[in-house]
Amino acid sequence: MTLKDKEEKLINILKCFKSCAVAFSGGTDSTLLLYYLSKLNIKTKAYTFHSYLYPDSELKDAENTAILLNIEHKIIYIEPLEMIENIKYNPKERCYICKKYMFSMLKTMAENDGCDTIIEGSNYDDRKDFRPGFKAVQEAGALSPLDMAALTKEDIRNLLKQADLDYNKPSFACYFSRFPYNIEISKEMIEIISKSECYIHSLGFNSVRVRYHNQTARIEASENHIKDNSNDDFTRVKTKDIINNKEIRSKIITYLKSLGFIFVCMDLEEYKTGSMNRLI
Repeated sequence: MTLKDKEEKLINILKCFKSCAVAFSGGTDSTLLLYYLSKLNIKTKAYTFHSYLYPDSELKDAENTAILLNIEHKIIYIEPLEMIENIKYNPKERCYICKKYMFSMLKTMAENDGCDTIIEGSNYDDRKDFRPGFKAVQEAGALSPLDMAALTKEDIRNLLKQADLDYNKPSFACYFSRFPYNIEISKEMIEIISKSECYIHSLGFNSVRVRYHNQTARIEASENHIKDNSNDDFTRVKTKDIINNKEIRSKIITYLKSLGFIFVCMDLEEYKTGSMNRLI
């Protein structure tokens, strides 16, 4: 199918809904859903779950997008380690446990708010990775229109670009994904990862993961697009720019060691979604 065919299929799917509750992270996938729902004038309410597993910048992006698209937006604050049973041990089915908890809440809220259909932003590419959370989505009766329309991540970014929306926002998975499975995770460990990544982002690398391996931090970075406000162009920054730039390298090593890491390593492979799944 061409991109136009997929877009038409998505529109036809959404037209079947009278009212929608959208699990809205503020990322590219769920943003595209909100865009078309707004364009089709379908009654919509967006629900964002927020916690210390995500940087506050992700919540701010979600709030700004909902305002831009004139979508009613509800924010639900949760304390995962305290509220979700056994999640602190980071089991392999962690995503399923988290999603089940959140989508159970979402289902109740959607019913109370008069929304007939729950939808979320899984796309066609997500089938390639280990996604236990998708089972919880299905159990809650939620639908995944982007997947149903066979839209890939590249397709979604292209449609957002056509709509003049932020198409270059990096994907973001919760901080639990930075840790190996089956280890006990504390709030302090999550804070270390959060501070590590936020610091590297501040140096201009906006698609980075810091993986936790006990006393070792393993940094994954991919090719980024950093907007140059002076001419509206994009500068490409690659993994090698961290390795080859002594000043940047020294800053990262010093800061991460100040957080408690003894070793700071750069993964010679570029950032890969779900790389910790190799340990399963």
